[in-house]
Amino acid sequence: MTKTLKTAPELERYILNELRNCSACNSISAVTVTETVRPDSNWEVSHINAAGGAVPRACAEICEDAVARLRERFDLVIEIEPEEI
Repeated sequence: MTKTLKTAPELERYILNELRNCSACNSISAVTVTETVRPDSNWEVSHINAAGGAVPRACAEICEDAVARLRERFDLVIEIEPEEI
């Protein structure tokens, strides 16, 4: 199956929407998607921002599950800087 390309902000929005379905995750204000090299995907969540600094375990698990599902459908658009062309 061919994966659809998405920007980092689009993937971040999808993940935040999943987190917002759980009231325990109301403290999560942002996630950061970055490029990585993996056999199954080219992106990962490199940071979860929570008020107070501590990410509740339930939220980390919801994030991991959402990322696993989203990686099956989407790849990250890799931005190429003009000087790289």
